[in-house]
Amino acid sequence: MVNNIFCCIVCRNGNYEKTGKHPRDRIGSDIVICKKCGHIQMFPLLSEEEFEEEYATDKTVRAVVGDETQGTDFDKMRVKFSEWTKQHVDLYWEKLQKHKHVLELASGYGFFAEELNKRKDKKFEIEGVEIGDFRLKNYVGGGVHNINFLKEDVPDDMKGKYDFIICMHLLEHLTEPVSYLQKIKPLLAEGGEVLFEVPNTYCFLAGLSPEYSDFIYLYEHVSYYHKDTLKMVFEMAGYNVKNVYTKEIYSIENHIRWLREGKPFTKYNQMYLPDSRIEFINEEYKKAVGDMGKGYSLIIEAEI
Repeated sequence: MVNNIFCCIVCRNGNYEKTGKHPRDRIGSDIVICKKCGHIQMFPLLSEEEFEEEYATDKTVRAVVGDETQGTDFDKMRVKFSEWTKQHVDLYWEKLQKHKHVLELASGYGFFAEELNKRKDKKFEIEGVEIGDFRLKNYVGGGVHNINFLKEDVPDDMKGKYDFIICMHLLEHLTEPVSYLQKIKPLLAEGGEVLFEVPNTYCFLAGLSPEYSDFIYLYEHVSYYHKDTLKMVFEMAGYNVKNVYTKEIYSIENHIRWLREGKPFTKYNQMYLPDSRIEFINEEYKKAVGDMGKGYSLIIEAEI
């Protein structure tokens, strides 16, 4: 059942103002800003039934590849997200190599761990955590735990085990982000660190393309973070924030396409250019955007 009484999911304040934006795939909801803490979120939120259906069937991700029939599109998803996977392995490889026991939260189908495990000089062990039934049935990343930390406590055999936790594109989906961050603390070993990545609401492309600025709002994203609100959530959960920064992962080709056509390219993720001889142009552009604090990926590093 949908709750039509507003309550900020971060500070629990009851006052908001509308942004004029709406989720592109959900009629009747607005994107609003909390008047007290400035957090941006959808309102009304998904009902608990809608939330559970989304993650049990992985409906949205499978829709991205153009086929919502379970079991028919796994290979297409692997191809669709191959560039995304490679980009993130390259992005975090050196950081991961400094650790021994890594846990990936919201590990999806395990594509990230699968790619890491292919590298011969890997110095760490990686395990995953996932709750989606369809994803778990098709998991390819090795060891994975089926645990919902919003509802379940950390098992004894996982307490203090991990010196590094990485989580990509989970926090924006959660209706209780502060509580979730508090509940995963027992997973960390002494001196352990966490790294979370979320979409950056104030990314460069959103400021360039009105069409993209509307496109980024979708119903399964509860929250829309920027640097200040992401840092605020971690501090409210009792973390010591070490760094907040951005990286641009999408290519200059992707950005130009949005400017020319006002719509996404759906065949693949457009993170690299089609000829490696001109990739240096892409890398310089992406670095410049990330260094401005306007990259697509908003990343936070913290410890307890």
